[in-house]
Amino acid sequence: MEYKLRNGKSVIIRKPTLDDALAIINIITVADTETKFLARNSGEFKVTEEQEKEFIRNILEDNDQDWFVAEYEGEVVGQCSIGRIRRTERCCHRAEVTFVILKDYCGMGIGGKLMQQCIDWCNDKGVTQIELYVVADNKQAINMYESFGFKRTGTITKAMRYDDGSFADELFMILEL
Repeated sequence: MEYKLRNGKSVIIRKPTLDDALAIINIITVADTETKFLARNSGEFKVTEEQEKEFIRNILEDNDQDWFVAEYEGEVVGQCSIGRIRRTERCCHRAEVTFVILKDYCGMGIGGKLMQQCIDWCNDKGVTQIELYVVADNKQAINMYESFGFKRTGTITKAMRYDDGSFADELFMILEL
């Protein structure tokens, strides 16, 4: 689906194809060097193109999860995934969402378009609660999540430990649909 962004340009939000495997690996590899808001250190993501293709195949064949990429000016610059947390009847109303967007493309509205795609997926699947974790210092992401109606419901203190010995808390946020 094509959306207009704040800068007047367009972004296409779509499901990944096998041809996107290297672009997705690049997004994660580059993003790991750009921010401390992801759950791993730079260099820890070690996936081959074939492994990524298999991952894409598996998610796209699974009715309980989905994956979207953001294509801007012909380049894949972000991705998000949404999926049921558990498949049991008691918990299948819950889904978790995760995002990675390259730094140069943050603040343009791409994250919001990806989030809307995830919300639409949840509505189609009967999911009534979306959950996520976000580093407490990631104000830009928190503002976006809150603009969709996500509420802060808890804090995990010292959720991440950085190479320099410092720690970061994570917020747990929920959106009830």
